[in-house]
Amino acid sequence: MGLVRKRPAAASAKSKPTSGACKRKVKLQARSDALGSHGLKAQPNDLPVGKQALLFGCRRHPSKIVVLLHGLNDSAKCCARGVVDRWASGLPNAMLAVPQSPHRTSWSNDVDPGYTWTPVMALFSFEARRRYGSESAEFRASIQEFHKSVRKSCRMLNTWLDAMLDKYNLTNNDLVLTGFSQGSILAAIVGAKRHARGVIVCGGVPFAGVFELEKLMPSKSCMKVLAVNGTKDTVVQR
Repeated sequence: MGLVRKRPAAASAKSKPTSGACKRKVKLQARSDALGSHGLKAQPNDLPVGKQALLFGCRRHPSKIVVLLHGLNDSAKCCARGVVDRWASGLPNAMLAVPQSPHRTSWSNDVDPGYTWTPVMALFSFEARRRYGSESAEFRASIQEFHKSVRKSCRMLNTWLDAMLDKYNLTNNDLVLTGFSQGSILAAIVGAKRHARGVIVCGGVPFAGVFELEKLMPSKSCMKVLAVNGTKDTVVQR
């Protein structure tokens, strides 16, 4: 995630019990998030993540959905190239869905646009640490801002996943999330919280320790995880 290059083609207060009214409010909020302005269920391709999503494999009545999340400065098209054809041939009853973040990177161009799942307006964490040190207030603030961006993107992705599963009458047990580099962050967090059938992190979750991403993970999850990265990778912490 600290690399700006595209992937090759291929407070400690105790929580109070939730009252019935609060539970109803949460359910109503979750329902309203999945509805359009006219009270109709939002279609996957109407949502920000789904507008440029590419679908492959079994697209009419899939029994499983495998989602591929692109990396930093990547796109759905580039992420799918060299991957989906092989995966689709080995998963004949599965749909392969490749969504695209709506947030374009500031350094990409119209000829070869790239996107990011974690747009941050403030000073980026690496730069904050370089300038002020890892114990500085500036670095702490940058981490908090980054976590805020990750949470927002996770909510956006979850809304789209809910719409996809609902459209094809599937459940989280029929869902596998795959992330490449930066996309691994969302795949791991969202997959763990949804108790998805499985999560594949290709290129791992980069700089997880620096960004304190363990704080965004649930304490328990029944998902299965496959982590794939090179033995000489210096970005993914072991």
